[in-house]
Amino acid sequence: MMETATIAETAGEPLPERDSAGERRCIVTRASAPRAGLIRFVLGPDGTVVPDLAETLPGRGVWVGAERGTVETARAKNLFSRAFRAAAKAPADLADRIQHMLVERCVALIGFARRADRIVFGRDPVRAAVAAGQVELLLAAADSDGRDAADLAARFAGERSTVLTADEIGAALGRSGIVHLGLKPGRLAEALARELRRLEGFRAPPESSSAPPARAHRHKD
Repeated sequence: MMETATIAETAGEPLPERDSAGERRCIVTRASAPRAGLIRFVLGPDGTVVPDLAETLPGRGVWVGAERGTVETARAKNLFSRAFRAAAKAPADLADRIQHMLVERCVALIGFARRADRIVFGRDPVRAAVAAGQVELLLAAADSDGRDAADLAARFAGERSTVLTADEIGAALGRSGIVHLGLKPGRLAEALARELRRLEGFRAPPESSSAPPARAHRHKD
């Protein structure tokens, strides 16, 4: 089976030069949309539908909106076979696989940004960087209690994301949990923002009730 390309496989150049704003047509909605909001798929040698998040795998590609429900509709209605004009086997857990891959890409990009000295993390350092206009993308952990995140959000006019957990953010930094993280302006911030937006389409909110996330208070910057 064809191996799915990950951002780690292109560590020397994690950010493709190609314009992600070029439009493609979703095989479910039949509407054209910027590539940044779609997922590309190719067929593996065995006819398995393979997500191509990096848009680098060879072969004819088809595109689906970056949302769990849209991908599940494409699978359930066998729209991949119709689009590829060939027998296409879409795994039952295709949307879950994409979510996992997107988390991996986000963590990898944060790691690249750390090594390039393009991040700041921790409540007070991030607050200072926001005040100085040095942050393009602001992350707050999905499982934090939200008080400090709300205070930072009120001070920040740029793009914000709350889709990653504290442990997922921390994994990129070799720490147990990071609640606040800011990316400095540049291509890495733009690339991470795209992946976070795509991930948001696959990940449900951290809680569906009014109860707070279990032990959210344990995460400290």
